[in-house]
Amino acid sequence: MKTREQKRRLFEVIGENPQTHLSPYCWRSRMALAHKRLKFVSEPWHVTEKQRIARSGGVTAPVLVDGGKWVRDSWQIASYLEESYPDYPLFDGVAGKAKALFVNRWADNALHPLIFRAVIAEQFPLTAGCDKAFYEERTQRKFEQSVEEIGADPEAARQAVVQALGPLEDTLVEVSFLGGGTPDYADYILFGTFQWVRVVSHTPFWSEGSALHRWFEALLDAFDGMGRAQPPRCML
Repeated sequence: MKTREQKRRLFEVIGENPQTHLSPYCWRSRMALAHKRLKFVSEPWHVTEKQRIARSGGVTAPVLVDGGKWVRDSWQIASYLEESYPDYPLFDGVAGKAKALFVNRWADNALHPLIFRAVIAEQFPLTAGCDKAFYEERTQRKFEQSVEEIGADPEAARQAVVQALGPLEDTLVEVSFLGGGTPDYADYILFGTFQWVRVVSHTPFWSEGSALHRWFEALLDAFDGMGRAQPPRCML
């Protein structure tokens, strides 16, 4: 009989190359599971395979299957893990969870749209062929522009991202992590964002001497280098 640990699975979006874990949200959940010292099996998933995650009540990944429990959405997964596995907390109490919720919404609603414009021209060729029509349609519906139109001026979009990251850079000059001396879920939210960039783009948003670079390199090395084991764009 399988143990609960053996049944723990994480459905994750992959590209045409199965090594390309494209989703920032899936990386959030990967880091949360690693932080909790919970082993899991990765389930490579395409957006055209909605029937595989139907029991989650939705059609997007990440989806965590923990024994008989199905949990969809990275924020809901983090909340579930915190409640179900209280050791190695992801949040420093109610205040820490509120901080992480702000970072979650800032990343999703302000930062990701800017980054999308900066990297989509590089990312779209990496997308699995079976998923491209879905992403083209979703992009047109969300932005009222085609993939080609959105990606036409990546340099202007890149400069907008760099400007948006100014307060984060200034913060990390003074603290090692958003969690203080050690990372917490707020750090993992933004790690997922920049791991997405690392996987799909050749162009970084910071210099090697920056606090952001130091912070990101530390998180790439965390959990026995789980993040660094993902090949960057230059190696795919």
